Amino acid sequence: MSVKYRPPNAPYHIAILGRSGVGKSSLCNSILDVSSEQTDSAPVGVIETTLIPTSYKLMDNVFIWDVPGVATPSITKNDYCKLIDINRYDMFLILSRGRFTEIDLWLSDIVRDRFNKTLFFVRTGIDEELRNHRRDYPGNFNVINVLDLIRNNCFRNLETSFSMTNLTLYLINTKDKTKYDFPQLIDDIMKHINQERDTRVLTLIKDDPEEEQQQQPAPSLLSNPALQTATTIVTKWARFGLVSYLYDRYYTEKDKTE
Repeated sequence: MSVKYRPPNAPYHIAILGRSGVGKSSLCNSILDVSSEQTDSAPVGVIETTLIPTSYKLMDNVFIWDVPGVATPSITKNDYCKLIDINRYDMFLILSRGRFTEIDLWLSDIVRDRFNKTLFFVRTGIDEELRNHRRDYPGNFNVINVLDLIRNNCFRNLETSFSMTNLTLYLINTKDKTKYDFPQLIDDIMKHINQERDTRVLTLIKDDPEEEQQQQPAPSLLSNPALQTATTIVTKWARFGLVSYLYDRYYTEKDKTE
């Protein structure tokens, strides 16, 4: 287990995750309020366009990261977390077009189990879903009812891994910020940014089991009582917030003397 400390006013990073083709780059551009033709926009297209994690400035010290799709021929699940440097981010948006799949749940499990970070689920392609439903059931089509049907289906799909109280879901069209849950998504993103970026945050991060196996300490270190005691103290201090508490006390006393 490791400890990550983010001081106030440190860069705040938002990752847009999901499979290839779910609209990650389009969502990034919509949040940034730029068109895909502008030079500072995230590239979009009918083929895989994002091959490396790329950051875009949303505001001072806040960055949105358009990351490659997971589980493609060019990027395997085993390499994905290292490729995108998953420890970097403070907020995660997991996108899915259609029902959330095993890959989406795998991503959310990593974010939930290894990090204590803000996590939003976003279902894209809602316009297409509505058009299909209207074509299939023209006689009794109702937008509100279909949106409720999609939302409830997503909750049933996700609640096997998450309690309903911890689920935050948005139905959107990635190219139109005015429709469905997009305005609420923007509001919630900004609310969390304002709450979190100016706050000292101490996070306990569970180590990757595969990395633990590859980087086992030498037996002599594991048997060192002093090292074991130091590790226990750091872990307990981090769990109860004592490191950030002492940090706050230090700078409070320092300000008084200046």
